[in-house]
Amino acid sequence: MPSATEFSTTPSANTTIGGLSVGEGSTNPGSLNDVDRYIAAVIRDTYDKIPAAGSYLLASGGTLTGDLFRASRGGFLHHASAGLTSGQVYTQAEGTARPAAAEGSFVFYYS
Repeated sequence: MPSATEFSTTPSANTTIGGLSVGEGSTNPGSLNDVDRYIAAVIRDTYDKIPAAGSYLLASGGTLTGDLFRASRGGFLHHASAGLTSGQVYTQAEGTARPAAAEGSFVFYYS
């Protein structure tokens, strides 16, 4: 099976592709079609191994829908409104007053 791992990131080190020589002055012109087909197969094989781009969030940000989970860690706290921006989390005994916190704080009471 063709694989991109057989190529080097140093262009001059890639002297054969799919077993066919592509070195300067040593390439049989008739084998160029086979080299092109081989490269196309490597590209397609690599494409098939990459998950759909829509399933990842770009480092620059974006929007996700649904609940977020980290494997074996459970869900993430999140707000249902973009206007709730505090993100502070309080845990305090049942019956105590709510903290004077900014909108969007999470307050968990325990007994």
